[in-house]
Amino acid sequence: MHDERELIEGYEEDRPALDVACIDASLHYAALVSTTGNHCQVWRSTRKRLGDNDPDAHIEFVIKYPRDSFNVGDARILARHYRVLRKALGDIVPEALFVISEIDGETNLFVLAHAVNIWFNIANPLNRDEAIGLLRDHPLAWAQLKTFVHAAKRWREGDNARVIDLFGLDNLVMDNQRQIRYIDSFYVFFFEELLHLLGGERDYDLEEKIATSLKRLAYLEEILAFSDPEG
Repeated sequence: MHDERELIEGYEEDRPALDVACIDASLHYAALVSTTGNHCQVWRSTRKRLGDNDPDAHIEFVIKYPRDSFNVGDARILARHYRVLRKALGDIVPEALFVISEIDGETNLFVLAHAVNIWFNIANPLNRDEAIGLLRDHPLAWAQLKTFVHAAKRWREGDNARVIDLFGLDNLVMDNQRQIRYIDSFYVFFFEELLHLLGGERDYDLEEKIATSLKRLAYLEEILAFSDPEG
């Protein structure tokens, strides 16, 4: 048998490579599950539910560790956008906390969110036929996608026009319970008005992200129509 010290040392490589003042890394074993995001790395871990006597009761969560520096003003913007998402989309958006702490010796922001078991990429046009079949077979997912599409169109057409970020292919997914989840946390909206506030300089990167997001939104509207249970 191994003693506790040997077990802890054996898990050393699985700990989050984080230096966050308010997280005790020795108590949170985690695995790096994503390095592809523009704004963060994503680590996944588990914690027992506080006050629950069931030994199997636990919470799966992710720690979104920032690539860049974010200040308190940035945190307020991100948290405000998150509240907009949650108000419109409800449980389609996992619960999340935006936390300012000392990270790697400097004040910065990280996000702590309920983990999603990603099962299928619903926003990838290459998955069109399979997506339509899944939406036909799972009415709750169809209704959730309808809610998402309608909200995205309202945001695009509203007074403070914005385009929800669908540039990241893993932003909108179906989880292993066959439900739709939107899992992005950092700068989830693109604002087209910024294209006209750059002193004449063309922002090709922002143009591409907006154009791709709009194409994928149109694609989602299309598969929604083809999978309509009453259609």
